Amino acid sequence: MKVKVIKPFKDKHTKVIFQPDQVVEVAKERLEEINSSALGPFVEAVTNTPEKKQVKNQKTKTTKAKK
Repeated sequence: MKVKVIKPFKDKHTKVIFQPDQVVEVAKERLEEINSSALGPFVEAVTNTPEKKQVKNQKTKTTKAKK
């Protein structure tokens, strides 16, 4: 599952330092372990948001009346 770092922390297993706004892939159990700290949560789950559909501008054909 993908999580977003909200507070900087050092991973005790990998010794990697994570900074805020980084998106990291972790297991659900690892997410719970990271956030079980007495210092509060360090990461939050990223929800999959559906991509916005781009609507193409359709030009309408207009006919000019001849004078």
